Order: sequence, then structure tokens, then C-alpha cells
Amino acid sequence: SSGINAEYGVTHYGAKEQIKGRLQDKGMSSEDAAECAKYLATLTFRAVGQLFTQAQQIQDWLNKSAYLIAEGGKPVKWSTPLGLPCVQPYTKDKRYHVATPIQDINVKFPAPEMPVNKRKQSSAFPPNFVHSQDSTHMLMTAIECYHAGIPFAAVHDSFWTLPNHVAEMNKILRQQFILMYSVDVLKQLKQSFEACNPELQFADLPDSGKLDINCVSDSPYFFA
Repeated sequence: SSGINAEYGVTHYGAKEQIKGRLQDKGMSSEDAAECAKYLATLTFRAVGQLFTQAQQIQDWLNKSAYLIAEGGKPVKWSTPLGLPCVQPYTKDKRYHVATPIQDINVKFPAPEMPVNKRKQSSAFPPNFVHSQDSTHMLMTAIECYHAGIPFAAVHDSFWTLPNHVAEMNKILRQQFILMYSVDVLKQLKQSFEACNPELQFADLPDSGKLDINCVSDSPYFFA
């Protein structure tokens, strides 16, 4: 699961804790699991970087672009392919000291009037952007299924319909994916960042791969 979660910004610590939990489920002691998990988490991150070089480069670009925007005191904003505006709400916590007859406690909670949290704006942007793309694909599929008279329900990336409509839904969701990614979504994102933040200089986008997006229509395991 750590490898899958890499694109969603999982940290080395988070990956280590996931692996530790799985090792303990196998009967390993907490102490031994912690040592092994630390080593395995390092190997996992190294393997992800080697196997998915371009995906890692895109994630790095998203992280750095978001941090650049947050350094200017702004939240990261973008629009989905369907035009839905998205704004990351992450700000620094507001802290209060509360004195009671029994004890003193410190409480904190996010507050919109506080400065943006640069670290959170940066680390959360890649998964949030991916989720916004995935949800757009879901909505586009739902709309086309409605027009085709196909019952449709979904939770995140799990799409449902009646058994006699599965083949047609599979065709539709592939068509909508191809339609959505036939345009350069990263180029559009960079252009929107530059338009909203003309004072900032964003890095060049990573090189594009050579995948023919139309191959998705013939891929049986693209969505299963």
C-alpha cells in the first residue's frame, strides 16, 4: 500500500508505520517490526523513484509549484476540467491557552484568517490535484451514463452499474478518460498558475512520456 500511496504524498514516516503494522499482523514484535519497517520504507521509496521516474518528477513539480505559491502568502487554487474551482484551505493553527481550576491546556484549530501553512499547502497539493482529476472523470462518466440510460453509482474510483450494462459502462468510462486527457492538463495547470500569480517564476514542466492515450480503449485492466 505504501507504493500505491506514494503519489498521494505519503511520507517516509507514514510508509514506515504502514509497513510496521503489516509486519506486526504477521506476528513480528513491535521492536523488530519498527527496525525492519524503517529499512523497507527506504527501499520502497527508492524503488518507486526508479520505477516511476516521470510520475515522481510530476509530483515534485506539483509540490514545488504549490510551495512557491504558498511562500507568497496565497492558498493554491486551480480548476478542474469541468470548471469546478478548487482552493486548498490549509492555514496555520490558531492557538489558545485555557486555564482551568484543574489544569492549564493549550488548544489549537485551523483559522481562515491565519497565514497559509506552506508545508501543508505543498504536501497536500499532489493528492488533492489527483483526486480532483479522478472525480472529474467520475462525473464525466456519470453524465454520459445518464444520457445513455445506464444506472450509475460510484464511490471514489469504484464505479457500479447493473450486470447487463457493465460492458457499455466500461466503454464509456474509457472514452471519457481519453477525452479528458487528450489535452495537456499539466500545461493548462501551469498556465493557470502563471495567470493567477504573474509575479512568480514556475519551473518548466517535466518531459511528457510517449503513451498513446487512445490505447486505453483496448486495455482490459485499465479499469477493473
